[in-house]
Amino acid sequence: MPEYNKQGPGGLAVVAKSRYYSGASYPFGVLTATQEAMKLSALTQIVVLLCTCMGLASTSFAQSSESTNLTDLSAPEFRLMGFGDISYISQDGSDKDGFVIGQAVMHLSASLGESLSVFGEFSATGKDSEYSFEVERLLVKYDFSDTYKLSAGRYHTPIGYWNSAFHHGTWLQTTISRPEMLKFGSKLVPIHFVGVLLEGSVPISDFGLTYKAGLGNGRHANIARSGDAGDINGDKAWMVQLNSRPRNMFGLDFGLGFYSDEVSPELSPDVKEYTVSAYAAWTKESPEIIFEYLHSKHELTTDSSVSGDVDAWYAQFAYRLKGKYEQWKPYARLEYQDIDDADPLLGAEGLNYEAGILGVRWDFNPYAALKAEYRNEEFGSSGRENNFRLQISFVLAKL
Repeated sequence: MPEYNKQGPGGLAVVAKSRYYSGASYPFGVLTATQEAMKLSALTQIVVLLCTCMGLASTSFAQSSESTNLTDLSAPEFRLMGFGDISYISQDGSDKDGFVIGQAVMHLSASLGESLSVFGEFSATGKDSEYSFEVERLLVKYDFSDTYKLSAGRYHTPIGYWNSAFHHGTWLQTTISRPEMLKFGSKLVPIHFVGVLLEGSVPISDFGLTYKAGLGNGRHANIARSGDAGDINGDKAWMVQLNSRPRNMFGLDFGLGFYSDEVSPELSPDVKEYTVSAYAAWTKESPEIIFEYLHSKHELTTDSSVSGDVDAWYAQFAYRLKGKYEQWKPYARLEYQDIDDADPLLGAEGLNYEAGILGVRWDFNPYAALKAEYRNEEFGSSGRENNFRLQISFVLAKL
């Protein structure tokens, strides 16, 4: 089975726990007290974060000056990976059944010395009459120590579990597709984020605590996109996440997170957005259990009485069979999302969703997998529909 390096600068790792595929091995309610803290000006938020980072960095430098080589001129080390997939989709009442070329994805990582690294993730996605090329992630990171790692660039927003554990390249995930609430292009969750991120481990006993704290541009006027070319208003998005991976319970991962932004949608009034997320994951292949929940509150900046709530969750169960059947991994997933009709940001988007999914993954080759999936879904109030999907996904790498 291929093994993709240790945790990379982009937060991606594929490490075998069996001969075939290992899944992810890298990665509520009360908002009122927090809302007061959010009224800091954008400038104050930036100053606080930068001062904190500079203070932590200087402390880390002082503690590790004997072991850190700041003039490391060794040749850069590069690693390149590619991913792709081809699917067949059949859907009730559709005259567009057929084959679909999925995303072609490239991961490029570079080690520029002992502590400095760069990571890029690039994709090409087929559209009706052309291909769309996208810089999905691009970041530069400096590791002061295991406790303090500072990076800047374009990320997958660290909200919950899936968006940090599974990136572009469907071979990386058990299922054919991501959960609806976290699909690429989702309006429910800001999938991408441009800014700075401070992360690291917290040396407390055997709890395996880690943290992430970020500050950057919020959503674009097209709320399904991030502010890649700059923030469109003066209010920066910020987020925090705390995770635990207990050392004596290998495979267990759980965490809590918070995200805040002021959104300026096209042709609509500005909206404050607050999101709380929680997840628990057990990723030992036999079994694999993932549960993730998020609650968002949206309110007009000019009238907080105009507000609405979003609740969304999914629960996924998978189990890699044993012995001579270890290439096979059946799975099931339930999904649910509900948006208040009065929600000023998403109420008119028709994003309510329910789904039940059954599938199986066959790792017939260490570098490729065949997946078959049955889906029973309901989008909005359009009634339930059935569809069947078949996909072959693969990874291209010298590992």
